[in-house]
Amino acid sequence: MNTQRRTFAALAAISFVALASLPSHVFAKEDADGAAIRQTLQRYEQALNKADTAAIVALYAADGVQMAPDAPAAVGRDALKAAYDATFKAISLNLSFTVDELKPLGKGTALLRTHSTGTLKVLGGDLSAGPSAFKELWLLRKQADGQWKVSHYSFTTAPVKP
Repeated sequence: MNTQRRTFAALAAISFVALASLPSHVFAKEDADGAAIRQTLQRYEQALNKADTAAIVALYAADGVQMAPDAPAAVGRDALKAAYDATFKAISLNLSFTVDELKPLGKGTALLRTHSTGTLKVLGGDLSAGPSAFKELWLLRKQADGQWKVSHYSFTTAPVKP
């Protein structure tokens, strides 16, 4: 038992020294990337709530993909523009996004899992906006210019909590 304690203490000390010897920019880079990804999500939220197709499409990589329920995948900026234009002709949204998970997947790629709540209004009728909730999954890629862009985005409805 005494040997196990010494082994554990030695491993803990080695781990601490190894972590302490890492340059501070290793951790700062993760924080900066996380902040940049969150900023991309915030810009998406603002553009979505303003029905600003051009601003949304600009947040996607050139080969970006949106996968909406019961619709074909929109691949590339032209298809994304058409998909968002059609969405904004049919509904208006006022959503707030919350990050549930932000996970680096490798150099320059990250997974983002979110949920959003707010209201959805069907346009062209007399119905008022009603409560709405969604679950979202994003893949983002860091571009050559350092910006994080949406590579793939998929969402589905979620139960509305009272």
